Amino acid sequence: MVEAVARGLLPTRSRAWIAAYSVLGAAAVIDRAPMPRRRGGPTAMWIGIPLALAGYPLGCALLGHRLYQRPRDPAAVELTALAAVVAPVEELTWGWLIEPRIGIPATAALFAAKHVVIDGKWRRAAGLGLFWVGLGLVRRRSPMLALGLHVAANASGVMLGHLTGEDRF
Repeated sequence: MVEAVARGLLPTRSRAWIAAYSVLGAAAVIDRAPMPRRRGGPTAMWIGIPLALAGYPLGCALLGHRLYQRPRDPAAVELTALAAVVAPVEELTWGWLIEPRIGIPATAALFAAKHVVIDGKWRRAAGLGLFWVGLGLVRRRSPMLALGLHVAANASGVMLGHLTGEDRF
C-alpha cells in the first residue's frame, strides 16, 4: 500500500521506491520480535544459491515475460533505490518478519503476488517466486549471504538493464 501511494505521488519510480521502502524499513525496525528461525543444512545452500541467482530469469522465461521498455530512471538513482534501499528492506520485512511466521513457500507466493499487483506484470510472478524461494533457503543458513545475494541481484539487474536498454524491473 505504501509503495502504491508513493508511486502515485512521486514523479519517478525509483524515488517512490526510496520513499516507500524507507518508511517500511523504519516500521520493520520497530518490530523487534521475529520468530525463531529454522536452520538449513548444506543442501539448502546448494539449491538456494543457484535458485536465487537463476530463479528470476528462469521463471520469467517460463511465463514468457519480455523486456519491452528502457529503464525509466538514471542508473545512479535506480541503483540506490533497488540495491541500497529496496533489497535490504525486503530482507528485513519479508525475510526477517514475515517468512519465519508463514514459511518460505507462502512468503514467496505473497512476495511474487505483491510485485504483480504493484507492477501489473504477471509474467514476472514465477521468476519472483523462484528467486524468493532461493533466498529463503539461503537465509535459513546465512541471512547475511541472502542479503548479499539480494543486493547483488538487484544491482546487477539495474546495471544490465542500463547497459542493454531493457528495464528488468
